Amino acid sequence: MNLENFGVSSENLEKNRIRQLDLITSNQIAAGEVIERPSSALKELIENSIDAGANSIDIIYANGGKSFLSVKDNGHGINKEDLSLAVSRHATSKISTIGDLANINSLGFRGEALAAIGSVSELTVKSKFTAVGEAFEISSTYGELKEVKPSQYLEGTIIEIKNLFKSIPARLKFLKTDRAEGISILEVVKKLSLSNPEISFKLYEIKDHGNPREILQLSRSIEHDSLSNRIKGVLKNAFMENSHRVDYETEGIKITGYISSPTFISGNANNCYFFVNGRFVRDRALLSFTRLAYGDLLEKAGFPSAILFISVPSEEIDVNVHPSKMEIKFKKLDVIRQALKSAVAKSFDIDRFNKRSHLSRRAYSYFKKEPSLKNHQRTRFFSNASRRLDREMELNIAMTVNEGDDGTDDAKGRQITENNRLGTPKAHLFKNFIVAQNDNELVIVDQHAAHERILYERLKAQKYDQGIAIQELLVPEIVEFTSLEVDAIIEKQSMMKQLGLEIERFGPSSICIRGIPAILGEICPKTLLNDLLKDLENLNSLESLEDKIDKVFSSMACHGSVRSGKILKYEEMDVLLREMEKTPNSDQCNHGRPTYLKLDLEKINKLFGRT
Repeated sequence: MNLENFGVSSENLEKNRIRQLDLITSNQIAAGEVIERPSSALKELIENSIDAGANSIDIIYANGGKSFLSVKDNGHGINKEDLSLAVSRHATSKISTIGDLANINSLGFRGEALAAIGSVSELTVKSKFTAVGEAFEISSTYGELKEVKPSQYLEGTIIEIKNLFKSIPARLKFLKTDRAEGISILEVVKKLSLSNPEISFKLYEIKDHGNPREILQLSRSIEHDSLSNRIKGVLKNAFMENSHRVDYETEGIKITGYISSPTFISGNANNCYFFVNGRFVRDRALLSFTRLAYGDLLEKAGFPSAILFISVPSEEIDVNVHPSKMEIKFKKLDVIRQALKSAVAKSFDIDRFNKRSHLSRRAYSYFKKEPSLKNHQRTRFFSNASRRLDREMELNIAMTVNEGDDGTDDAKGRQITENNRLGTPKAHLFKNFIVAQNDNELVIVDQHAAHERILYERLKAQKYDQGIAIQELLVPEIVEFTSLEVDAIIEKQSMMKQLGLEIERFGPSSICIRGIPAILGEICPKTLLNDLLKDLENLNSLESLEDKIDKVFSSMACHGSVRSGKILKYEEMDVLLREMEKTPNSDQCNHGRPTYLKLDLEKINKLFGRT
């Protein structure tokens, strides 16, 4: 056979032969998996410092870590004889056999980090081993090792990285701006410091060849509240004031940390930190399970804040999934899901009504003092504008207080009791909000959101008791679909029955609705069926059947709840408030929005300058 007829010459074949890459080239290729950017290198170095028993770690960087990055610790150091091995591939003190991979108790173990960094930078390692009185250092310039020599460094280990990726321009140009890389470095320090409150961290940046400026300083603490103090120092927001302590243990799994109140949310998952056996991990399943654990307390598009530490037997996880060691696999993922759900549910049972301080602060911020009326025109109270205002007030305020009413509950023959946390109704504003008063607080309630939660909890209670009470329709409703859609709907017939909707096939392309949940009152059966079908299609595959049914109940409750715009009588408002006080999770609607807001008298007095 003539290969030239196929366009293949012997010269081209020679070029395509398989050959062994030289050590420097293979190391630089491998480094791409471990070191993606300066913050990746920093993560590996800090983890080594933690494994070395350090309780003080200082980090300095310049130009986002591209031109200079150093990590200094006071750990046990590296022996002179081990320094050359430390910057070699697959050399580690953490494991010795393949069996050790099933029981990893250190942050590092792969023996790749320093070799990877040294192959793509100018690396210097200076260290003093605690058992000897001398310090030594070794350097690597883009993979070329220098000899070990004495050093003047006096304690622990200091590692310096210069000109990262200068030997690989293609990688260097894909790095982000100095500011963006600096933010990434800060995030790494934050994550590792959260799991190690007993270690002090200092982060400095060098700008324009000047003195390093302090970016972050976190003192070490071994007190019982060290974690909460570290969280305050790292997040610097109102998280701790609006958080719930998590402390849960079951079947060898322990979950501790803090989660935010369901109303303290953000539009992304940046404030969600998960640590498995002390290691920070990025795991979509853990994030999804945590959001699912909030259930109907969380807005659909919202993310909670969470700092959770999950301890599991080391043989139940695989941390050797990716060279970055930030991805793990759980052997029993469903057990983790159930544990997270139970941990979050348990934490919300404690002081649930107190963790909403950020909402009150936001409410007070909306109150503004009007400018002086000295230069304003005097109001003509007999004008048409005034009469229009009076008519609008009549429409928006359903209940007024008589002139002789002193604003107390005696006027209605009622007394405030300790159980009346939401007080007694005083007014109904804008056809949606109930204004109530207790001993020392003004309470504003969203009637639709509150009634929605009450109906939802009743539906769940009926499900666990004797099943959803079904009200048969006097005139069954016929809804048209395609024959394929009817087949799919009939497959869900038993689930629909659990939801309180009684349906059956009516011809090849129709569904007959014979009964609806009695608790929902007068609703449109056709709309309810269509909405339930959409909900069942959109539910998360990670959710259990029980969670799916509860989520559909959430939508059903919206159909039967009192609508915004309906004016309530005093008795109706009072009944709603009393039902809220008896209903679980009544401080939020099924979609995570708050149902009420409290303003305490002391702060209201301050707004008016009263002392």
